[in-house]
Amino acid sequence: MEFASKAVREIQQQCLEQTTVGIPELDVFASQGLITRVHATLTSGKEGTVYCCRAHPSTRRKFLAAKVYREHAASAHKWSQTYFEGRERVLEQKHIRAIQARTQYGRALARSLWVSAEYESLSTLYAAGVDTPEPVALGERTILMEYIGNGAGPAPHLRGLRPTKAEARELCDQILSNVGLMLRHHLVHGDLSPYNILVWKGRARIIDLPQAVDARFNTSAFDLLKRDVANVCGFFAKHGVRSGPEAVSRELWKRYQDAQL
Repeated sequence: MEFASKAVREIQQQCLEQTTVGIPELDVFASQGLITRVHATLTSGKEGTVYCCRAHPSTRRKFLAAKVYREHAASAHKWSQTYFEGRERVLEQKHIRAIQARTQYGRALARSLWVSAEYESLSTLYAAGVDTPEPVALGERTILMEYIGNGAGPAPHLRGLRPTKAEARELCDQILSNVGLMLRHHLVHGDLSPYNILVWKGRARIIDLPQAVDARFNTSAFDLLKRDVANVCGFFAKHGVRSGPEAVSRELWKRYQDAQL
């Protein structure tokens, strides 16, 4: 009997090892047959850590990216009225009060909403043809998504590139086209800059969307749009591309209001 119990324990341990990857927040994706192990840590910042994971063969991918949010991911400034307006439509008053009071429950709720907001934005925009990573699965405070890059490393951020004028013009046009397509689906990134745009094989990919606002319900949407466009155009102006960010923003907003995007 002791031998049988030991054998059973060994089998159970083997099964456990096959569905864990050493990071508790990612184990759910291993148990779902989506990833097999962590390949590398890509970035680690105030809001969370992004890992490159080996994808399970059944996904027909080589790698997937997993973004694990920290406990305090939805920080106070992110839940200021600027970003919060419009989100309260789906919350009960007691939940709104808890978030605004920053109680322990309120902070946990805010984090959960922050993670799910990014997943929902990615799902909406990817389906609409916006150049974002494809979302794959959602965990308690983790998003599993398409990995942009290869085994040697992730795609570089726009901020680190030194494109030629022709390359800069093409990338600028791509990104502004994506901003317009996002707006067509009522979303404004709200924090767009060269720090959250990846470039891979000549194609720009927009990332980091938890703070995206709904232009139908957020009165700061136009101001956020102007800031996003100014950040993009400001970067490319350094590389010889003159875009007129104020005019671009106003044209996009007018076409959005006229349902012509």
